[in-house]
Amino acid sequence: MERRWRYTITHMPRLKAPERREQLMEVASKLFAKMGYEATTTASIAEAAGVTEPILYRHFKSKQEMFVAIVKAVSAQTIEHWQELIRDIHDPSQQIRRISAEIPDHMSHLADAYHVLHGALATSRDKKVLAVIRDHYNEIEKFFSKIVRDGQKTGVFRKDVPPRTAAWQLIMTGIGYGMVALNLMPLDRPLIHESIESILRGWRS
Repeated sequence: MERRWRYTITHMPRLKAPERREQLMEVASKLFAKMGYEATTTASIAEAAGVTEPILYRHFKSKQEMFVAIVKAVSAQTIEHWQELIRDIHDPSQQIRRISAEIPDHMSHLADAYHVLHGALATSRDKKVLAVIRDHYNEIEKFFSKIVRDGQKTGVFRKDVPPRTAAWQLIMTGIGYGMVALNLMPLDRPLIHESIESILRGWRS
């Protein structure tokens, strides 16, 4: 299966610059997920993508730059997806329930990227790699903190709950879910639902 995929990539028509960049990021995500960020080389990425290293370097100066681009793309996709999910939902509790209900499908869709992110978080000592991961979680913190503050303004959530603390309750729950579901075994949706409900009960006015 993997060899057939590489053959298809090698014989595809010449791509325009944005398409080639996206293709290289997709290939790099698969290799980072399979081999780990540290063990993957630009040579292996170029080979899997069916291009030479000089062509790869036209789009990315380094493996590090490619990783940063992948994490930024995942971060943007995640926030955009969540914003769309809650666009017509005004109750902050229901917003969090809606997002949590979609987490399994969201992480499954971006499984390679989340394998990359979680793997680098656990093993990398590269300062720029860790910085972009930190930025990713800071954006998620801002997103959930706003929901909590909105809930406090409308009386849905207790005012003595620090929004940042509440946001990190959700983030840590999400990281835990991703590590287990993507690497060990799927978790039942009722278990996810009850985990979120227990958090919401602690915030409720």
